[in-house]
Amino acid sequence: MKLSLALFSSVFCDTLPYDTQCTSIGGTCTDYRYLTCIAGYATGKCNGDNNRKCCLPCDTSCQLKEESDSLNDGKCTSAGGECKHNTNYCNGYYSSGLCGGGSARQCCKTGSTNCELLTYSNTWVKGYNGLTVKIDQGFKSAMDTMNNYAGQCGVTVYVTHAFRKEGQEIGGTVVPPASHSNHLTGHAIDMNLDTPRGWCNSSCLAAESNTNAKCFTDKIIANAGLRWGQSFNDPVHIDDNLWYSNSNTWTDLYYKHQNSCS
Repeated sequence: MKLSLALFSSVFCDTLPYDTQCTSIGGTCTDYRYLTCIAGYATGKCNGDNNRKCCLPCDTSCQLKEESDSLNDGKCTSAGGECKHNTNYCNGYYSSGLCGGGSARQCCKTGSTNCELLTYSNTWVKGYNGLTVKIDQGFKSAMDTMNNYAGQCGVTVYVTHAFRKEGQEIGGTVVPPASHSNHLTGHAIDMNLDTPRGWCNSSCLAAESNTNAKCFTDKIIANAGLRWGQSFNDPVHIDDNLWYSNSNTWTDLYYKHQNSCS
């Protein structure tokens, strides 16, 4: 790896106003698709769209460590991959155990992906209009719980959105995707309910006037491991609060699924 790729060249680094959360820690905001950053990228610290991320500073010691780590990258390079911090853009998917250095240095491979999302369907939870519901395997128990609640309340949960890619255009959402949306890691769904009293969409869910639907959402509220979006004006949304309960796991899953799944 050439260290010059990760240095803060003015050719690539298009600093804009309000990037101070990044610059104050010695970083540089840039489009992460075009610059490999040795120390990795931090999200949420730069102005602009989701592709502008904060390239963290890499001093002389950091650069020397990268040179040393790269001596053990043979398994990756022989497979046609490139070792780099897994917060960097990868036009393919990351594999672990093939690179020198810490666990964050992973092998970016192009070609066929290694997506580990699960396809979910159950008796009382289904994809709306034939949607294939993709979730992280760590969210399956939450989905099974929702399926049980739906059966107890006599409703069918029709999932309208589950895992989604960063920047994906979503029609009919109640609010814009959050910067740390749990949808981006496969730990959230948007849904409507089919009930004995009729179809229950966002307005119906918010009003809590449909007793079967309210039975279901009351059970979600009572479960400490689940979060109903009514509290932030998104009544069709349910997640397991992953970002706020374990941001490190959220970040690991974000890069894993965003780089490997479509």
